[in-house]
Amino acid sequence: MAAHVEKCRASIEEFLVKYPAVDDIVGKASNATKVSKVNLIMGVIAFTAVWLAIGYGAPFLCDFIGFVFPAYLSFKAVESADTRDDTQWLTYWIVYSYFGILEFFSDYLLFWIPFYSLIKCSFLLWMVNYNGASLIYSRFIRPFLQQKEAAIDEVVDRVEDVADQIDDYVEEYVEHDKDD
Repeated sequence: MAAHVEKCRASIEEFLVKYPAVDDIVGKASNATKVSKVNLIMGVIAFTAVWLAIGYGAPFLCDFIGFVFPAYLSFKAVESADTRDDTQWLTYWIVYSYFGILEFFSDYLLFWIPFYSLIKCSFLLWMVNYNGASLIYSRFIRPFLQQKEAAIDEVVDRVEDVADQIDDYVEEYVEHDKDD
């Protein structure tokens, strides 16, 4: 057990080194509370896990964690010169989108799963921290999209044609309305 706790502590310290902005915020909270940064983060993780398991608003908190942190890291990736992180975050958002669609259509079933928000949040954090999104993308989504690419492109072309026709109609209607 002690070895597991030390492994968690080391992982948290690595995280703080990797994300200096988070380290600064946690450092300020640590100074104010006189609790070490690692213990403070472990406490926040424990509180968040309990909240996700039984708390009010757990789905919102889970979506917030799965969206805001990756959105910030995506911003950092876009601003960096390295393009590998851009690919990582594009992959995350593709998988996140498919997961969101799947979740939307199975919501009534997922509602009955105990601790679903905790499970979902763990899944989203796995996708972020352990490059799980890349694994899911390469094994499931990419082969599916490659197989259906021609049909999807055909539908997209049709939708673009319809959108252009609607745009022309609206412009014509607006011009006609101006003349009256």
